Amino acid sequence: MSEKDDFYKNPKDDAPSRADISRKHRGFLTHFFVMMLLGCGFAIICLVLVDVTNSGGKIKRRTIEMLGGEPEAPAPREPQVVERVVEKVVEVPVEKVVEKIVEVEVKPPMPSGYVSWKKVDTAELWSEIPVTTELVTEQGDTAVEERERDQSYRIEMKVKVTLPKPNKSPEKLAAINPNLPEMLNDFSALVDGAEVSPFYYYLYELKTERVQQKVTRIDQLLSRHNFYDLETVLQMKHPETGEKVLLIQGEMDVVTDGSDGDRWPELDDYISMSEFYQPFTSYGWPKLTSTPNPLLKRWERKLKGYQDEFAIPGLSVERNRYLREQIAYYKKGVDDLKGRSFLIAEADPFIVLPLSFIGRQDENGFGPAIGDYAVIIYGDKLYPALAGDAGPSWKFGEASLRVARQLDEKASPYNRPVSDLKITYLVFPGSADPKKSQPDLGAWHRKCSELLDGIGGIGGGFELHQWEDLIAKKKVDEVRVVEEAEEAGGIESDTTTSEGAAGEEAP
Repeated sequence: MSEKDDFYKNPKDDAPSRADISRKHRGFLTHFFVMMLLGCGFAIICLVLVDVTNSGGKIKRRTIEMLGGEPEAPAPREPQVVERVVEKVVEVPVEKVVEKIVEVEVKPPMPSGYVSWKKVDTAELWSEIPVTTELVTEQGDTAVEERERDQSYRIEMKVKVTLPKPNKSPEKLAAINPNLPEMLNDFSALVDGAEVSPFYYYLYELKTERVQQKVTRIDQLLSRHNFYDLETVLQMKHPETGEKVLLIQGEMDVVTDGSDGDRWPELDDYISMSEFYQPFTSYGWPKLTSTPNPLLKRWERKLKGYQDEFAIPGLSVERNRYLREQIAYYKKGVDDLKGRSFLIAEADPFIVLPLSFIGRQDENGFGPAIGDYAVIIYGDKLYPALAGDAGPSWKFGEASLRVARQLDEKASPYNRPVSDLKITYLVFPGSADPKKSQPDLGAWHRKCSELLDGIGGIGGGFELHQWEDLIAKKKVDEVRVVEEAEEAGGIESDTTTSEGAAGEEAP
């Protein structure tokens, strides 16, 4: 019988026993569990391999399907970043950045009681004077009480001034101008035997008094420049000739004063209209012609204006007093302009002496006077001059515009030629001519030469300057212009015409 026939045969004929059935059942369960364990192990190994090797999502999903699980949806792929370097030229506009700063005011806390105060400030005035101020407070009484006390609110002013000592050393004077020892033959002998003039101490005493007078008007105090404008005043006498001379070392400011209708009937408005101009000089003489002074009409108009105002009734006492003073001043000025002539600062070389130096001849044998001759030394030059005017009693160092422009062509009424104390003035007291007259520059030169010889003379290589007569030159130039115009146009001069007319009328 085949195996197939054995399978369909009657079960009752060859039925297995209960023991055989139990044994077959256990074998099947054992085989099933072994297969399950092998399958699970294989799946785990596959998953581990997938995670470790990062083999991709396909193997992982396939393994899950073999184990009967739901397939996992594939995770979205992350974008891959590929770095590329690309060069690109881009124009970047430059923008102006305006920074806005907001200031926040931080207010200090208010005091809860009296707080003492002390502060020191230092500043410099326009006059180059340093000023130190100190503000100090102290606790007082109530405002009602303190308002009545003068000492409650006060200013205590103290001005400290160092007065200079006079220079009386030949070496120190030579340090200011190295030419002096060679320019004046007997310079060392003169200075060694000199004494400091009382005029030096007197001038600085007047300066100090002026500071005291103006101490409450700080804007009117002498400037540092004008306070220290005098280096020395030495009274010197030559040991052999006995010639006296004042050696004055200082600076040089400009004076533009003076007028003379006889010599110069027209004035430069730039000069005559300056705020410091005066038509008079201390040196003057009687008029020689009928040509009026160029300033006469101007002063007559000023006088009439003050007289007309003074005639108005009802003016205040103060205004009437002022008008009377001006009328007296201009009356005297008009009389002087009508009857006298004066030096002209644009044309005449002269110096200005302080009023405090004038009129002391009886008191001091070296006292100078208006009209005395002088020599100005600057650098390696000597210039003859005249003591022609008097200025403020507390100030030294002024010369006419003619002298100033010789030293510095840029000099003007508002621009001094020499600011440093480098000008030596030799003033010869008692040398004035007995009678004042029109300037004669040639005669001035001869007189100053004689006076220099009296104190030892001028050293070799130096000479006294010879001034050109600008007024005479001006007249020659005017005549030349007229003559050239006549030659060019064939016009007869006024003199010729007058003479011809007179000749025709003569019998």
